[in-house]
Amino acid sequence: MDKIIAKMLYNRKEHKKFYMFHLFRRSLTLYFMLGLLILLGALTVANVIKGESVTFSIIMFGITMGIVPYLIISRINEVVKQETPKRIKSTDTVEVTKHKITRSNDVITGKATIGWNELDCVCENKDYIFMYTADNSGLFIKKDCIVEGDLELFRKIALANLPNDKKGRKRYFRYGKIRKEYKKARKQEKKLAKIKK
Repeated sequence: MDKIIAKMLYNRKEHKKFYMFHLFRRSLTLYFMLGLLILLGALTVANVIKGESVTFSIIMFGITMGIVPYLIISRINEVVKQETPKRIKSTDTVEVTKHKITRSNDVITGKATIGWNELDCVCENKDYIFMYTADNSGLFIKKDCIVEGDLELFRKIALANLPNDKKGRKRYFRYGKIRKEYKKARKQEKKLAKIKK
């Protein structure tokens, strides 16, 4: 049976990378806060142009500029800090088959089993594969830690079993270098298809 197995030693930095990826790629909170900062900046500039007092606007802009990044990063650190004592010096094993995804840990008893229909999407970048079960939760695989199977097999299984979105497309997203390579390969496939016709 086709399957992929990845064994990953818990690493606090990788856990933070998952949340940072989520923050910049999947979270609307960051973009809402950036919109708020732009609005405050525009109001400050408008008050300067009108010649009105800008002290309050500048103070609000400065406070927001300082507090928003602090709150976001401190929240990520808090979540990771809560998880670290439970999982330090443990190994996560993720097994992916065409029927399900299973995650187990050698320190924590029990397994987490997720059916493909429960996944919201799969995101892939240069080093990781992130599998989201909801807007802010999921699991990840570090590509270097795959001990059985390979990346191409994972892609094949994921694309065959991920549910379609409303437009009938698979929710498998590629970022950075992986996205560029994928687009390049797709263009070559299209050229070959035209030549064969």
